Amino acid sequence: MSIWKEESFEDKIYDEVESFFNIHKLKEEEETLALDIIDSLRDKNILVVEKDDNNCGYLIPLLYASKDKENFKGFLISTATIFLQNKLKEEIDKLSKLINVDIPVTIAKGHVNYVCMKRLEKYLRSHQENKTLNEISRKIEKEMIDKEDYPNISNEIWININVNGENCRKCLYNKECKYYLNRKSWPNASYGICTHDLLVASLKRKNHGMFQEPSILIVEEASSLKEIVVSSYQGIISKKMLESLIQGASYIIGDKELKTDSIKVINTFYEKLSSIIKSEYSKNKDSNLIDNKNVIEMLKDDILILLNTLSNFRKSVKFYQSKYTELIYLRKKLNDYVNILDDMIGSGSKHRYSFYFQSNSRGLVSIKYERKDILGLSSSLLADKKYGKVFVDSNIVGNDDYNTFIESLGLDKIDDIEIVKEYSLGKSKIKK
Repeated sequence: MSIWKEESFEDKIYDEVESFFNIHKLKEEEETLALDIIDSLRDKNILVVEKDDNNCGYLIPLLYASKDKENFKGFLISTATIFLQNKLKEEIDKLSKLINVDIPVTIAKGHVNYVCMKRLEKYLRSHQENKTLNEISRKIEKEMIDKEDYPNISNEIWININVNGENCRKCLYNKECKYYLNRKSWPNASYGICTHDLLVASLKRKNHGMFQEPSILIVEEASSLKEIVVSSYQGIISKKMLESLIQGASYIIGDKELKTDSIKVINTFYEKLSSIIKSEYSKNKDSNLIDNKNVIEMLKDDILILLNTLSNFRKSVKFYQSKYTELIYLRKKLNDYVNILDDMIGSGSKHRYSFYFQSNSRGLVSIKYERKDILGLSSSLLADKKYGKVFVDSNIVGNDDYNTFIESLGLDKIDDIEIVKEYSLGKSKIKK
């Protein structure tokens, strides 16, 4: 007596993908990759893939899977550049028609790629004779706000009219800004293509990501992801940044005396820091980065005074009830600076510190910091076991290169997750 067993979601995709590759006579390696993608979707493992420029191998199974709305929540593809985003979108549109499936793909790009109405208006007032700007104004009326709508615009103009992230929360156009309205749609998009920067920013938000949780994540040009992860845990603290924060918060809460006292401490600290760094810079003019633990030791008391000043300011702002969302943002930034300064002079610091001396800018000095445990942080970002992850790159060649790549992202530190190293160029699969 035979017992009939219903075919699983993955089995159906296997059949459809095999049929597609048989009909279209595509490379065997591409079909192998496509079937491995289905395995990753089923097993929720990590797949590392070397492949050529053909994307059929991983796109085809994703498109067939998208037909099943009940079992497939969607996909998220992360790329290194906007050019690759557009290329992938074109390929998905083409393949979707071929297999008769509707895939409404959302392309997610950073704010710098969009026109800021407020900054455009300001720039127009002083450049009314500029024909390019007048053309932009006409296009804006048709809701053309993407940089791609202006292929001939110079970088000099663009950096003066794009969304730069400053004061966006209190902008007059906040509720009608096309960029922010577009961004609000990302969490509802089942099929998305984002940049590596946005992917890392979303992963760092843990349960409040910028995108909908997919059934599978594909990371294209994956070797460039490490640099993005590292930079996301770096930062600077400059005199201008601290003063801007204090002035903004003081204006909202209406405490001029508190502002004056805090600004005085900031000025004193950076004057002393600048004096020490100038001296160090004169000894080593080959580098603008001064990496010297002695600097922190010499400034320990001054750092503590600045830390206490910002902590007291934070207390004053913390209990102030305000309808301004800008104050919430300033509180968060203030808290970040307090934590960094506390870490700077504490034992067991989580960061490395250096000092950037801008010799061509009146000797301005900034504190630079970066996390020490970057591999642990990277692995924690990528350890979510709820969906499969596929890292794709065209530059992985041999076994040692696979190991180097895996270690560079901390993937080897992830427990209980199978990492499959896939040589898609006619070689066999090796399991870790």
